[in-house]
Amino acid sequence: MLKSPDKRMAEKKKSSGKSTFNRLNQWLHLWLGLISGIIVFVVCLTGTLFVFHDEVNEFVNRRALTVDVPQNAVRVPADSIIANMRQAYPGVAVSGYTVFRDPSRSIHMMCFNRDDKRPYRGMGSAYANPYTGQIIKVDYTYGIFRWLAAIHTNLLLDKTGTHMVEIATVIFLIELITGLIWWWPKKWTKAAREKSFKIKWNAKWRRVNIDLHNVLGFYSLVLAIVLTVTGLILSYEPVKKIFFIAFGGNADQKPVYQMLPKADSLKTPLPLEYFVNKYSGRYPDYRLISSSVPGPRSGAVTVKVAHETSMVTYRGKIFYLDAYTGKAIDLPEEAVKNARYMNMNIALHIGTWYGLPAKILTFIVCLICTSLPVTGFIIWLGKKKKGKKREELPVRAVPENAIPGTGRPAPRAAPGFRPGLPGKKRTGSPG
Repeated sequence: MLKSPDKRMAEKKKSSGKSTFNRLNQWLHLWLGLISGIIVFVVCLTGTLFVFHDEVNEFVNRRALTVDVPQNAVRVPADSIIANMRQAYPGVAVSGYTVFRDPSRSIHMMCFNRDDKRPYRGMGSAYANPYTGQIIKVDYTYGIFRWLAAIHTNLLLDKTGTHMVEIATVIFLIELITGLIWWWPKKWTKAAREKSFKIKWNAKWRRVNIDLHNVLGFYSLVLAIVLTVTGLILSYEPVKKIFFIAFGGNADQKPVYQMLPKADSLKTPLPLEYFVNKYSGRYPDYRLISSSVPGPRSGAVTVKVAHETSMVTYRGKIFYLDAYTGKAIDLPEEAVKNARYMNMNIALHIGTWYGLPAKILTFIVCLICTSLPVTGFIIWLGKKKKGKKREELPVRAVPENAIPGTGRPAPRAAPGFRPGLPGKKRTGSPG
């Protein structure tokens, strides 16, 4: 008799030679991917869009980045420019002030529009002429990227969203490992190498989709793991502690921002110009000096002497100063070390660790990671439809005189032929 589709499927699985470990690995890769796919897609997509946040911001504000340098140019004090900003835009608070070594660069200020009620959208940049004090432009492009960063970290769902992203990130790390195990060829033949390392563009679209999932997933694996682990360090406390311990930090040390002094309403902060100029002569090779602006809550000023800064990272030195005396704040070495490690971790996560080449590489890998849930879902959907078609195939009727195990009818005997008993020779003529 013919075998049922279920039996045929079972024999096919048995004949495939897959071990229990491989079947379990593939089962985990499939179902964990289906469970976390939407969240992973959103997190990877927003991460991809965030990578070039500084470049996009500079492109949008490209006409405000430079100014004409007059003869015998003298810079307007930082406090005067801040006063001009507050007068022109009373609803906008300035949180950061950056002056560049290049004399043609305008002053850049990080600001926040308190009148903008949209979540995170009030964050922006202001540009001023350092020689006239005139406010050139206020722009809120950074607010869009801050909003994308919030979706990336918590899906705009606060603590609930943070936990969802943490779980999805852990699952994605497992997906990368199980995907590598599934991808690994049994034998490194020429055909296996071509299938594993090359995309067959001239094949049917389903085969191309499988290659995009497998081949691109392999090529992006190392940096994808780095992005995933650095993301877990930022959001998942147990992983953060392991990170600090591994690099010689103190996992139980309070972060620097919790140890800085609070504002004192009875004291007057030093002029901002003091903090901007404090380190200008000590580090002649710097590209910029960025200082936080003393506010009503903090009694500290953070000064960065850097070659490059982004919305959230810097590449250079950082100093923590008392806003009222200008003296360096005495902080535990472990706290400063932890802050330095976290800056390094964020730079690895968002691609600011090696300028534009690192950002391009991070963007490509993020784009591939965004595609993996999509191509994986298409693969699963195609196999599911193919399985349904197999189940719907009609089962042929088995003849009564079928040869056992084949389903084919036995050959017809010659006319008048009567089979004899086994082992005995027939005599006489038929009939």
